[in-house]
Amino acid sequence: MVVGIATASICGAEPGFWVLLLVFSFSLMALSLFFERIAMLFGVAAMAAMFSVGGAVWSSDDATMAPRWEESKGEFKACFVEVPRMGDRTVKALAMLTRIDVDSVAGRHSGLAYLYLANCVAAEDLRIGDCIGFTGKVANPHNSGNPAEFDYEHYLHTKGVTATVYLPVGGWRRQGAEQPTLRMRALMLREHIVALYSRMGFDEDVKAVLSALTIGDKSELTREIKETYSSVGASHILALSGLHLGIFYMVLSVVIPLWRRKRLYMVAREVLIVAVLWLFVLVAGFSPSVVRAATLFTLLSVARCARRDNTSLNSLAFAVIAMLLFSPRSLFDVSFQLSFTAVFAIMVALPAARKLLCCDEHGTVYGYVADTLAVSVIAQIGTLPLLWCYFGAFPLYFLLTNIVVVPVAFVIMVLAVLLWCVSPLPLLATAVAWLLNAIVGAMNGWLRFVEALPCSSLPLPYIDCWVALGLAAVILSLFIALSAKSRRALLFSLLCLLLAGGWAVWLHSGEHSDYILFFNSRKSPAVQFVASRDSSYLLSQVAPDDEELEYVAHPYWRRERFSLPQFVHMDSLFRSDGFSSCDNMVQFCGRSVKYLSDKGWQNDSVKVDVDVLYLCKGFKGRVERLLELYPAPLIIMDAGLHYMTRRRVERESAVLNVQCIDLSSGAVRYDCADGNISR
Repeated sequence: MVVGIATASICGAEPGFWVLLLVFSFSLMALSLFFERIAMLFGVAAMAAMFSVGGAVWSSDDATMAPRWEESKGEFKACFVEVPRMGDRTVKALAMLTRIDVDSVAGRHSGLAYLYLANCVAAEDLRIGDCIGFTGKVANPHNSGNPAEFDYEHYLHTKGVTATVYLPVGGWRRQGAEQPTLRMRALMLREHIVALYSRMGFDEDVKAVLSALTIGDKSELTREIKETYSSVGASHILALSGLHLGIFYMVLSVVIPLWRRKRLYMVAREVLIVAVLWLFVLVAGFSPSVVRAATLFTLLSVARCARRDNTSLNSLAFAVIAMLLFSPRSLFDVSFQLSFTAVFAIMVALPAARKLLCCDEHGTVYGYVADTLAVSVIAQIGTLPLLWCYFGAFPLYFLLTNIVVVPVAFVIMVLAVLLWCVSPLPLLATAVAWLLNAIVGAMNGWLRFVEALPCSSLPLPYIDCWVALGLAAVILSLFIALSAKSRRALLFSLLCLLLAGGWAVWLHSGEHSDYILFFNSRKSPAVQFVASRDSSYLLSQVAPDDEELEYVAHPYWRRERFSLPQFVHMDSLFRSDGFSSCDNMVQFCGRSVKYLSDKGWQNDSVKVDVDVLYLCKGFKGRVERLLELYPAPLIIMDAGLHYMTRRRVERESAVLNVQCIDLSSGAVRYDCADGNISR
């Protein structure tokens, strides 16, 4: 089924094709049951049927996301389905957006959208269920097109978000409120818990971590806290997952004990526990990891009532199928992939690891420590391909981290549930809150200490998804060899390791050539002149540590392991070996780039041939006059250049038969050796 979803996302076949394939597969399965000669085809037909189910659900889901909004001015109504969050400059909120004047436009007429409202008193008072109306434009999600950037468009697609809207002060009006849905009511309950944490006077970092750990609200986590937990391998603590739900399940099992062994009482008890678990999932916002864990615990309860085995991979497979049938986009969600990969690795390798460590032959303390270490190592190794591919780093001290934070997380969850229960009793609630504040603060301090240790996070060279799949095959075969003691699996893993290593070497074996990289940056022009990974120059009006460049250029530098480029301000004079910037002209590796940001160039009188004309924000003048002074085969327009100016320059360049590239569509690489251009 997973392969079918992935294939459909790449090939984009119509739903009818997958339905025909499904009918054919079921027909072949039926025939194989009646004719012994083709009986062995039953398994193949069953796999083909699941393959076609995956393709069909993806095609159907993708069809609902396919229509794009007409980016023209119109009348809209938005109803907030999540709590609006205050930012530095805007209030961000997820809303169900509906276009009122549907008769005048084509495309999408309704869908989820992120609204960004300029900070004002009225925006701060908005709540879940409130509705607003406005006249304006919506923007379809799109990436900036910079190398190695975060795939924001894909991220929104996996979340079901179809558009983004910015509304200035006074650009919207209230239109009452709608009846809240069950999910809205659950999120309101989550806000009550957040308000309880605020009343208890927790420290800011403690409150942020406590909200993320107990109810999945990560809106108040600072960048520093996220980086600390990520670098030491403790991000799973901040993301609600099977660990947290398992603790919650254990607490419920203690609160609702099994007094009688009668079947009816056992069923009623399990139904009550499962109902509370799914209410918790609702409050947590239906994150994939929590839904997966809740599904597994539901299967555990069903198996317990039926007195059947509940720890097999069949339970995990059922959870995957159920989630992907409901939301096939979840397959491409990083948290979904990490969650299921970690659980799968633990289920496959943990029994053999426990036998190897003799966990059942020694005392309770040894068994707990050995189990914790085994689970941590297996989960970290199992998710290594994903961590490597997505984040390019590996936490070296994850054992030192998890052996502390896992039991501490259990204590925090228990105390948090206790705080919820005793909140009407001020004295008792204050005592529990003081204890929680101390424990969470101590955990944060411990993780900061681990982060400060030498080489807490090991940077890894960039690999693509195919190398990551090869590495995953190696790890899987090693786990199988460990659990089944199979020599064939061991040989297969070594073969996969050689193939993945050879592929990675081939990818990075190309000779480096000097090039110029024009980034898509709206705040300030950003051009990198690359001689090598250790020698490059950044031409910009802002420093390399600026927030805009942190988003635009730093991901590329980290992926390609660049040293920090030499910063060159666009208005300064700069010279070095192989590079010079003077009078808005850059000379680099035999190529010349002339950048213009006003109309002062019209006073120039000397004709100079250049390779690239770079038009920045503020440029004024006609292309014909510009080419008379600076003949060039290529014009590049910065993303900060006014929209109407860019369209005019494109028209004039087409008349003059000069190549013109707009950076607002994505970054551009210019090879100095042959003048080739690529995005």
